[in-house]
Amino acid sequence: MTKIPAEIQTTLKRFRRWIRRYILLEGLAVLIAVACLMFWATFLLDVAYFRFSSLELPSTLRLVCLLVMVGVLAGLAISWVLLRLFRQFRMKDLALALERRFPQLRDQLITTVQMEHEHATPLKTSMIERTSREAAAKLSQLPLEETFDQAPLKRLAITATVLFCTLAVFSVANAAGMQRWVHAYIFSEDNYWDPFRQQALTVKIIAQPGEKIKEFDEKRIYKHPRGADLQLLVESHDEAVSPEDVTVQYIAFEGNTTGRGRANMNRFGDGEFRHTFSRVVDDHRLWIRGGDFVNRTPYRIQIVDPPQVDQMTLKCDYPSYTGMDGMEDQLVSVVGTQVSLPMETQIDLQGTCNKPLRVVDIRSGRFQLSFGFNDSETGRLAKSTTLILRDDENQILRTIEVTASAESLLSEDRMNFTVPFLITAQAEQAWEQFGELVELPIPIPPDSALKIFLEDEDDIYSPEPASLTVNGIVDEAPVIDTRRTGVGALVTRNASIPIEGLLADDYGVTDAWFGFKIGSAESKQTRPLGSLPRGQNEFTLNDKTDKKVERFDLRPLKLQEGESLTLAIYAQDGDTLNGPHIAHGEMFSFKVVTDDELLARLFDREVNLRLRFEQIRSEVGDLREILGEQSAIAKTFDEQGESAKTEAVNLSAFVERSLHQLRKNQTESRSIEVSFRDLREEMVNNGIDTKEKLGRIDNGVIAPLSVLNDDLFVVADQRYALQRLSLQRGTGITDAINETVPAIDAVIAQMDRILDEMRDRGTINDLIQMGEKIYLEQLKQLEETEKKRIQENFFFDSSQ
Repeated sequence: MTKIPAEIQTTLKRFRRWIRRYILLEGLAVLIAVACLMFWATFLLDVAYFRFSSLELPSTLRLVCLLVMVGVLAGLAISWVLLRLFRQFRMKDLALALERRFPQLRDQLITTVQMEHEHATPLKTSMIERTSREAAAKLSQLPLEETFDQAPLKRLAITATVLFCTLAVFSVANAAGMQRWVHAYIFSEDNYWDPFRQQALTVKIIAQPGEKIKEFDEKRIYKHPRGADLQLLVESHDEAVSPEDVTVQYIAFEGNTTGRGRANMNRFGDGEFRHTFSRVVDDHRLWIRGGDFVNRTPYRIQIVDPPQVDQMTLKCDYPSYTGMDGMEDQLVSVVGTQVSLPMETQIDLQGTCNKPLRVVDIRSGRFQLSFGFNDSETGRLAKSTTLILRDDENQILRTIEVTASAESLLSEDRMNFTVPFLITAQAEQAWEQFGELVELPIPIPPDSALKIFLEDEDDIYSPEPASLTVNGIVDEAPVIDTRRTGVGALVTRNASIPIEGLLADDYGVTDAWFGFKIGSAESKQTRPLGSLPRGQNEFTLNDKTDKKVERFDLRPLKLQEGESLTLAIYAQDGDTLNGPHIAHGEMFSFKVVTDDELLARLFDREVNLRLRFEQIRSEVGDLREILGEQSAIAKTFDEQGESAKTEAVNLSAFVERSLHQLRKNQTESRSIEVSFRDLREEMVNNGIDTKEKLGRIDNGVIAPLSVLNDDLFVVADQRYALQRLSLQRGTGITDAINETVPAIDAVIAQMDRILDEMRDRGTINDLIQMGEKIYLEQLKQLEETEKKRIQENFFFDSSQ
């Protein structure tokens, strides 16, 4: 058995080391070159993408690039280095490689290696040993280093060195760029370009009301009230360069479809840009671009319903004097924006909202009440309830803490609120007396215009406040509508003055009385009514004897002729808080005269009435005469029919004038009847009536006038109406006129009888007046005689 000589083994082992070193150097060069190339490729890709989009490469793409780089390098390291480096190089393979490179070995080296460990004959063994010695001798003389082609390795080394040097120089010259690549691909950061941007922008929202600046949450979401304007505010950072212009790109999600758009934002000052989206009702996604700035993830606008008051009701505690206690269990629903309630009413303003609330702010011109919570998540950090008082110029006067907590004013689900108020005219005086702490209810003046602002858990303010004007109904003094009836300004001292009328008050009249003054006296006297009100809203004056009027009797006053009296009805309401309120009706003035003087005045009025009645009688007589003249025309019309056009026109005009005149006379006659009734009542109320006087005026004048106005004039009117109907039919006009004649004659006959009675009353009244004049002259002569006697006695005593 033969062995390979030590010289050959040493040479082959050295050759194997050279091969592995070559493989290692070649593999390292390839790895370095490929790594540098992949660095530059990914670096340039990132720069190009940023220049194009101003955005970082998507994290997914960067992760893919990193995996590709690691995979390529790992594959190269395995295939080009590890697998080749740790490959088993057998002596036989090494010898064969040398044989191919150096043909002068003449297969001696391979023969030596192959015959190792083989059993051979002595001759064969001697030959192998000889071959081995010759192969070892030749190997010692061969340039084994020429076995390797160094050119490819040098090219790879130079390429790797150049690439590595560029990377090294770049990492020194642009350490920030290298750092950016590391943060992008190794650490996979999302904002690795931020330190290198020239522009840095912050996006905010200008929310209404009050132009409050709001920011997006950590997820870049902003909840916006549906239908409100969305105003974007973009601000440049102070340390960054402000861009020349800023654009906003957006996607609007309109139901199942989307709409895309782009808009240039308006510059406001240095580094501030704004843009308004009008009446936003759909969700939006926004991208802001300015210079090299653009947001990687979109800003999201989520549309939510703004908080609003769906329903307002009032629980009222009315003042007791109003008599409305039975209505306190009934909630008053606010329809519209206005409600009217009695003064001094305590109300619980109850509002039902569409979503949970955080803050409720109730404002008026002079005060502001705020309550709610600071923590929208837990709802347990209640803010103090505060009342801010303001002056007429809206300047803050005081800020007062209210004892009521937000938990007591808001329901558990925070969708309802209840705030007590008191409507009072003394609200401002009550405000002045407030201390550092005030309890509910809050006094408010009447006609307060309340505006209710809401803030919900989404940090959304109500775009339009809920409005409610609370009108305080002031309890006015009673309304007294009174009239004197049956008397004039002149009365006798025995008169009983009738006053008719109505006393009214919103919440009831509790008391009423007569108030009067005699002459020029300053003090006023009172007298109770015969029938008193008992809290009715409307009370009609009446006494126990006459259900239509309240009477004031002059006899207890014992007035003298010539004295004057001022009389009125007074009434009082039941307002025990701001009252009571007292009012009086019309002030009636009277003068006391003698019975004879009053009779004389009444006679003068009766004479005037008689003259008016005589005029009416004359006009009715004229109608009778014209009626006779029209009979001939009517006969011609009936004979000729429709051909008598002239007669038809004349008859029509006659009928219309006559009917108008007759109705006018009836109206005037009825007014005379009413006047005679007034004369009669005045006689009775002044105590100057007698049975004979009343019988004559009742039976001689008033009763006939009633028959005249209620019956005879009505019959005559019907007859004239029949003439009009006959003309319209074109026949029977003559018969209609003939039927009218007796009706008019009956009217004239009745009027003549009434006039005869009036003239007889005038004769009697003339005699009465003549007797009164004789009596007055006699009194005057007696007074003059008495004065003369006194004078004579006085001068006679002086001469003594």
